[in-house]
Amino acid sequence: MSRNAVIVIGLSLALVAVGVVMLYSATAVMAEKSAKCNDSTWLLKRQLVWVLLGIAAMIITARVPYQFWDRWRAPVLLGALALLGLVFVPHVAVSLNAAHRLIRLGGFLFQPSAAADSAIAVFLAGFAAKDPERLKKFLKGYVPAFATLGLCCAMIIVEPDIGTSVFVALVMTLMLIVAGVRAVHLVPCVAAAGVLVAYYAMTHTEHFRVRFEAWWYPERDPLGKGHQIIQSLMALGAGGWTGEGLGRGTAKLYFLPEAHSDFIFPVIGEELGFVGTTCILLLYAALGFGGYRIMRQARDRFGFLLAFSLTTYIILQAAMNVAVVTAAMPTKGIPLPFVSAGGSSVLFTLAGVGMLVSVANASERGTCPQGDVASCSPGAAPAVTSFPA
Repeated sequence: MSRNAVIVIGLSLALVAVGVVMLYSATAVMAEKSAKCNDSTWLLKRQLVWVLLGIAAMIITARVPYQFWDRWRAPVLLGALALLGLVFVPHVAVSLNAAHRLIRLGGFLFQPSAAADSAIAVFLAGFAAKDPERLKKFLKGYVPAFATLGLCCAMIIVEPDIGTSVFVALVMTLMLIVAGVRAVHLVPCVAAAGVLVAYYAMTHTEHFRVRFEAWWYPERDPLGKGHQIIQSLMALGAGGWTGEGLGRGTAKLYFLPEAHSDFIFPVIGEELGFVGTTCILLLYAALGFGGYRIMRQARDRFGFLLAFSLTTYIILQAAMNVAVVTAAMPTKGIPLPFVSAGGSSVLFTLAGVGMLVSVANASERGTCPQGDVASCSPGAAPAVTSFPA
């Protein structure tokens, strides 16, 4: 196994371990007092099941040559779209807070959009890598790529889940920019799409406007719409430099909503302080460095673009989560990768890490896809800064 692969796996598992410990700290009292759970370890046990499944998925995807995903990118995407469609099927979909984002598989809740993240990354990386010049052509390259991305994002929007849709669109657009899409095609379409999404959000999703107002003026309703962000900032401030001590935080005791999932970072800040949160951010920074190093050493264009997408998903998701809990952007249900409670998130994030490991190991061995030896030349990988007009 390559050195880069060992580093990425180690950092990922370190973040998972932090997540398990902080999840127990954030939920032990709540779970024990709950009539449904009546067990301080109830949520911890469920998360550990998903962690084990995620580690198994990481081992499998690490051992599967990453070129396999390129060959099967169309069925992978169709499978993800089918899962997204299941959120509207009665008796399968689970409605939560007036949204249809979950489906029930056995005794577990599953979020299809988590699978769609990886599927669209695989499909568009393969599409862009197969014919680099095609992406520069409007009808033959740009339109099919962004139509596929638009379809996937539209299915997520109508759940409704505008934040996740915008996040997926942002990461994939960045990947296509790296792949060589032309600015003259991209800019007008992105501007038009932005206007349409904003209009839909303001006219069809009341909670979007409410969240925006709560973010901009939280002090106007400190016990209602602005309660979550105010409590988040209070928890982060209460931790000081070294924190109150593991397990000694009070924000999680019914003061801070979603303390175990999207807002687990303030719990870390209160209990481990500025030092603890800084260490977490450094782990993500190191993971990003390792992922992009794997990207730069990839042996072909598909590996390069796939590694870029998977790494950017993790790093940008972490950055957006921290931005939300520090009131730098409006509240959005984006988890902290590896750390927040949520089975689907940890499962597919660890599976993505396995794909990164596969790219790294192939680079170490110096292998090339069968029948595509020319793509292993140094010029096969697109320049990160390329943005042809």
